[in-house]
Amino acid sequence: MTRLRALLAAAAVVAMATPAAAAVNVTLSNQGEPFVIPAGQELIASFDDANNPTEVFVDGVTLSLDGSTVGVCEGCSGYSGTLPNDGTHYLTIPGAATATFESLRLMSSFSLFMGSPDTYNRIEFFGANGFHEVLSGADMFQGDTNQSWGWGKRVNFDFGGYNVSKVVLSSSGNSFEVDTAAGSFAAGVPEPATWALMIGGFMAAGVMLRRRRASETLA
Repeated sequence: MTRLRALLAAAAVVAMATPAAAAVNVTLSNQGEPFVIPAGQELIASFDDANNPTEVFVDGVTLSLDGSTVGVCEGCSGYSGTLPNDGTHYLTIPGAATATFESLRLMSSFSLFMGSPDTYNRIEFFGANGFHEVLSGADMFQGDTNQSWGWGKRVNFDFGGYNVSKVVLSSSGNSFEVDTAAGSFAAGVPEPATWALMIGGFMAAGVMLRRRRASETLA
């Protein structure tokens, strides 16, 4: 029973611990290379199929669009921006629209190939224990908001050891153009609710063990 109590105590400490929210670290790379994915990341969405705009390639990840469109390739009728060297369809988020990625597999990093750097673009990250960080266009593009259509770079977001379950892209102007979303996924670390279930299981096992020993003693 001593070992069981020690295990329960250790699990309780982990369950109650709240990681410190580290600021999202932003780096820029791969100018003009929309299809180069950072090492260690998986391609989440390519936005190539206009008939299946919420298609994703990673199990446990979903994409929902509220006013955003997929299939607006450069030069196509109605296109609202450009991504250098990218002749494929991409995701366009006009003013007041959103695109939301939600993941059952917690992400430790995320990246997007982005078009012109605009102040009115915005990205939000949500994670466990109330983690929430908002980055404006100036934050994402490291102060460069010249709106040049030839800018096109991959914007990489590292969560500094924190894990994210939801990413929301939005814009207050026309528009926010992105392609080839990718991310890396954290190893399976139990969330507090999972720890609570595990602790309950340990306690139930302890009760059963005590009852068994008591019945053996009486026998």
